[in-house]
Amino acid sequence: MRILKYISLSTFFVLTGCVSFAPDYQRPALPVPQQFSLAQNGLVSTGDYSVPGWRQFFANPAATALIEQTLRTNADLKTAILNVREAREKYGVTRADQLPQVNGNLSATSQGGFTGEKRTEDSYETGFSLSFEPDFWGRLQNLSDADQQNFLATQEAQRTAQILLISTAMQSYYQYHLATEQLAISRESLDYYIQSYRFVERRLVTGNSNVLALEQARGQTESAQADIAAREGELKQAANALQRVSGDYRPLLPVNPAAALVSPEVNLPVNLRSDILLQRPDITEAEHLLLAANANIGAARAAFFPSVSLTGDISGSSSNLASVLDAAAGIWRFIPKITIPVFNGGRNNANLALAEIRQEKAVVIYEQRIQNAFKEVADALALRDSLAQQIAAQTRYAASLDITLQRAQFLFARGQSSYLDVLDAQRALLTTRQTLATLKYNQKINEITLFAALGGGWKA
Repeated sequence: MRILKYISLSTFFVLTGCVSFAPDYQRPALPVPQQFSLAQNGLVSTGDYSVPGWRQFFANPAATALIEQTLRTNADLKTAILNVREAREKYGVTRADQLPQVNGNLSATSQGGFTGEKRTEDSYETGFSLSFEPDFWGRLQNLSDADQQNFLATQEAQRTAQILLISTAMQSYYQYHLATEQLAISRESLDYYIQSYRFVERRLVTGNSNVLALEQARGQTESAQADIAAREGELKQAANALQRVSGDYRPLLPVNPAAALVSPEVNLPVNLRSDILLQRPDITEAEHLLLAANANIGAARAAFFPSVSLTGDISGSSSNLASVLDAAAGIWRFIPKITIPVFNGGRNNANLALAEIRQEKAVVIYEQRIQNAFKEVADALALRDSLAQQIAAQTRYAASLDITLQRAQFLFARGQSSYLDVLDAQRALLTTRQTLATLKYNQKINEITLFAALGGGWKA
């Protein structure tokens, strides 16, 4: 029987008061490759790396002010902080159960009859009571350890919430700046289309153009106005999202979008080990929950053994309040009690099986989080190179289109090409500029994602 095995192993430790049936904890092995691959063909070698705090990463004063405001006002973060406080007090309750409980009491009783035949009698009683449960099998200690680990897990959950909040705030920040930049590009394009329309109109008056070219120029102008209306809607939505996450509903100040999108990137070493993921608060939280599940197994195993409670009190009673504390009026009692589990319908076995299942689930959750974290970092690293290459190519393409547009305008002015060539070049250049702005935004969001995926953001 399981109980006989536990008794044979724990007799010596019971005598020394240091028994615990919690399993020896061993951190599960990382279920991912040892290193991240920063090259196309193979893993990088080992090395150490520490993620900087968010103040170092987001060096832009406007960005840091936004983060500070968000951390002060966000309701989700406040809830996470309250969860930490709640868990800390719960841990204090279970820790207090390990200590002797001492209570004092004082009572007075008056009694008498409804008629005058029986006089009223007064009596007084005072004393102290003490109760204590020696933790021979480590049940209370394991329950206290479990609550301590749950408390530590809520601290890590708070840090995870802060990382997510900072990441969301900065994504909204850069989304607002992207919408501002794209609206500026659309307005600049409209100004250009209006100038082109006026140019074609003058050529039509002099007989050097035709109505078709004029209507094409007019259509391009109307299309640009529609694009501006759409961009203005996107800017308002981005502003609403930024105000919502920051909790600050004052009108947003004008920004310089081109400057705002320039921000430091995550500086990675040549050598990057995958065990850097153990710095992530969500993974540390999962490990604390695993440790708590381990301790709960120890508490469930201890329930198979007898429990001992020691109760005693000293009291005195007297009809005279002045003499209630006299030794002649006092008595003492000492009540040791042993409770032996004989039959409980298999409850202890079920509780132990339940604790073991929860421990196995905690291991699976821990491994899952590491695997998810590894994928987040690996995806961000892969997208990092891709975005850099796309931005470089789009930049060269935009320069080429700018030359193409100038050449098309020159040929149209000399009557050597149709205005349709100019329109095509204008549309292509506008689309490329908008695409380039989006790519730069995506690059910054990817850097934020990588920063958060590596566990950055909970340290200032």
